[in-house]
Amino acid sequence: MRNLILTFMICILALPLSAQRFGYVDTDYILENLPSYNDAQQMLKTQTEQWNREIQNRQERVNKRQADFLNEKVLLTEEQIRKEQEEIDRELREIKQIQEKRYGQDGDLIKLRKSLVKPIQDQIWIAVKTVAERRNYGFVFDKGSDLIMVYTDPRFDISREVLLQLNPNALDNSNTSSSNSGSSGRANTSNNRNSNTSSKNQTQQKQTQQKQQQQIGTGAKSR
Repeated sequence: MRNLILTFMICILALPLSAQRFGYVDTDYILENLPSYNDAQQMLKTQTEQWNREIQNRQERVNKRQADFLNEKVLLTEEQIRKEQEEIDRELREIKQIQEKRYGQDGDLIKLRKSLVKPIQDQIWIAVKTVAERRNYGFVFDKGSDLIMVYTDPRFDISREVLLQLNPNALDNSNTSSSNSGSSGRANTSNNRNSNTSSKNQTQQKQTQQKQQQQIGTGAKSR
């Protein structure tokens, strides 16, 4: 996605700027508001945690085996020591191989991320292209890329429009959340008012009781 944006930048140098219309998007904002992207991130997190547990469990077993080996080493023959050390070394190598397989440059994590995120990036690209053509924009930049944008005019931000192109209901959740926040705020205000009223009533009751006690005390003295 961002490589395409850089390609656009190169094209700009070859065309008269005055004849072009520009817009920009914030892909970070779009991704954060896409349920499919959040689901993909959760899947990555779940899978990564599972792989980490597998590696950690194997490492703990090897550590225990090493500790037991050191404690029993004085009781073993040279041949037994050699074989046990070879087994421990083999298990350590296997752990490193698993780590490389899962998290290497061409590992399972990279492949899984690509399979989950690449389709979403393609959808964003198509949506950006659709909105750009509808607005007659010649170029669209990515605010979230490495490109330094010193100033951006919100009038040319098409992020929300792209998001709605991808998912017409994408902004409903935020509106509902705002509505719920408003209702909660009104409820809290009402509760505060009731609490204040109750406090005032309690204060008045205490003052009345004090006056009654004073009157009783005065009456007792007069007697």
